[in-house]
Amino acid sequence: MVFDASLRRRLTGAGALGIAALYLAALPLTSPASTPASDASGAEVLQFLSAHRHGILVAVVLNGLAWCALMPAVFVGLRSLIDGAGRGAATVACVAAAVEAALIGVALVFIATAAYAAPDLGAQSAKLFDDGFEIALVASAWPTITCALALVFAARRSRALPAAVVLVGVVVVALHAVSAISFARSGAFSPGGIAAAAPPLFAIWMAVVGISVLRAPVRSSATVAVAS
Repeated sequence: MVFDASLRRRLTGAGALGIAALYLAALPLTSPASTPASDASGAEVLQFLSAHRHGILVAVVLNGLAWCALMPAVFVGLRSLIDGAGRGAATVACVAAAVEAALIGVALVFIATAAYAAPDLGAQSAKLFDDGFEIALVASAWPTITCALALVFAARRSRALPAAVVLVGVVVVALHAVSAISFARSGAFSPGGIAAAAPPLFAIWMAVVGISVLRAPVRSSATVAVAS
């Protein structure tokens, strides 16, 4: 199948915006204002899972589409738009995005299993699944740092993406560096502390990337053949 530069750009930009849209659509379904803290008891976690079971399961599907399906595809698309000095860094970003997507997938499996079984789940099991969810999310920050840093480097070297992508990307790296060490049971350095701002910021960054890609002029080097 043959994709010209304009189509690849539109698909990549739409995919990046899709990540942000799916994440934002999923956010209210999990009632973030009433989400149990990292040090909450198993009974509190079980009560939350039971009360918001259906919303959590729908949110898992939306987040799975955003982070595990669209995100790796978007970074592959971004790599195809970045050439010259930034291509190597863009390749690193692609690999790191795939690892990040896998770890987020593990986290989603934990919380989906807990929500699915919530009516018959014990408090101790609910707490164990919730801890697994939080730890997997913290672990996903490690490849996210590599992914974002590599894309920032690629954008600066190639100038294929505007300064806004670079600036927001630097903030994403800084926040995920904090998230990557957020293993405290309570407080700012718990998974529910500063780290809770990392996913929405990444989604905002993807929106910035999507808008930037869609608004950028298409280079005249026309067509690339992609094996179907």
